Amino acid sequence: MTSTSRSELKTKTATVVGYHGYQNLGDDIFRRVVCDWLSGSLGINKCHMSTQNDLTPLLTSRMKVLPFNTPLTRIARLLWINVFNRSLQSNALIFSAGSIFTIQPFFLIYLVLRLLRLFRGKGLQILAIGVSIGPFRNSRDQYWCLKGLSLMDQVLVRDFRSKSLIDMSEEVVNVTSSFDLALNWTPKPSRPKLVARPPLLGIALTERAFGSCKTHHTFNCNTLTEALHDTLTKFTDVRIKILCVCNDGRDGDRFISRHFQEALAKGWENRVETIYYENDKIEEMEGIIAECASLISARMHAGVVGMLASVPVYQISYAEKIRNFYLHSELSTRHLHDHTQLNQQSIVEFISMSIMGELQDFARTQKAILEEKGRLVSSHLQQLAEKLHARSI
Repeated sequence: MTSTSRSELKTKTATVVGYHGYQNLGDDIFRRVVCDWLSGSLGINKCHMSTQNDLTPLLTSRMKVLPFNTPLTRIARLLWINVFNRSLQSNALIFSAGSIFTIQPFFLIYLVLRLLRLFRGKGLQILAIGVSIGPFRNSRDQYWCLKGLSLMDQVLVRDFRSKSLIDMSEEVVNVTSSFDLALNWTPKPSRPKLVARPPLLGIALTERAFGSCKTHHTFNCNTLTEALHDTLTKFTDVRIKILCVCNDGRDGDRFISRHFQEALAKGWENRVETIYYENDKIEEMEGIIAECASLISARMHAGVVGMLASVPVYQISYAEKIRNFYLHSELSTRHLHDHTQLNQQSIVEFISMSIMGELQDFARTQKAILEEKGRLVSSHLQQLAEKLHARSI
């Protein structure tokens, strides 16, 4: 470490890059996990964190979190100038968003990391934790992403496909196969011994699986709508809560959630409600999910929260990362369905079996599998912390 950085780094500082401030349940869980790990295991007491807006309550009792949100952060390529400047003042630069290495200006990121290595050497630890690598738009993106990863001190990937992609490349990357960071989140919700009465059905949607319901994926919208109509007719006491777990105005689920609210409210006004996730209110959304007798989710981390609460989850897979998560975590794919192959009968049967209590053993098994993987994530993070302490971070 240089003499300049010694004086600046008496306060241990980190710079964290991820999808923060988008009112997304999964990304907020990542942020909490990373902040807890930085402060609890590494003794970091100041953290620069990229964020979309100034409204994100990035607070922790053990660490001062400084969101950086300037006009630069609103222009994706110029964001990295901010990252560079703050990393010059930090002990560690950490990439923590699960899908951050999918669509990025990878050549620019490579240049930033190369310059940081030039100016800071090993005085700056560069890490990626709980990430997926790809899929990429083209071979050029893949090339520069892998070049950038080779400059990092440690990469913890969350699925086997990412590990295989790195292993098959010509770049030497210090990579460890781990699991999704959300599995290390505590406290985890505890499902009540008795499911809420009347029974509650949770629905977490995304336009990536259902589109606008006007231009494309119309079949999916009709299939789910008809299945829910059948359920409301068959079970006259069932209530539905539509859970908008990504409440971002640009890339979130507000429109599709409102669409289903309107479609189901005709004749069922008193039995359908929409809940909009708000920044950092993780426990509130977890509590709602834990009360559900059944959860139909197109959002991956709503499904994860449901499984950790022993709620039977019908998971709709709209992206490769979701199937990879199930396979890598060794979860049962019995109720994992591709968004191009939704079936009204399978949805109705799943809901009926859940309400009748016939999927309790299935749900408990899924939870046990994820809890085991969560212990492995905790172990991987602890091992990484020990390595970093040995390097005097």
